[in-house]
Amino acid sequence: MRPSAPAQSGMPGPKTYIGWWGDMGSLPQKGIKTYGVSPYRQRAMAGALNGYIFNGFARLMNHLPYVAPPALFFYGVYYWSKSKYEYFNSKQGHYDNLIKEGVIKPGQYERPTVEPMSH
Repeated sequence: MRPSAPAQSGMPGPKTYIGWWGDMGSLPQKGIKTYGVSPYRQRAMAGALNGYIFNGFARLMNHLPYVAPPALFFYGVYYWSKSKYEYFNSKQGHYDNLIKEGVIKPGQYERPTVEPMSH
């Protein structure tokens, strides 16, 4: 009795292999033309700065009505929330919150005043 053939990894054998890319056994292609520019003749950034100076300001002004109102709105929200946060974490904010929650009555304690520290 004959042992079975070992399993091999890699490229398939000659019975199933039809060729590597570009060498599939077909006729060579004809009539394909390629064009290129020498890397020494390419100017990738030609006119970039000149075009920005003359057209960039106009482009910015065209986009300003779409960008400025949301930016100003969200800056206003940021400024408002930052001032509220600072107020709520101050002595005055804590005192006013205790009055609002009914823990203390107005005038029960002196309103806290912040005085400079003495050295």
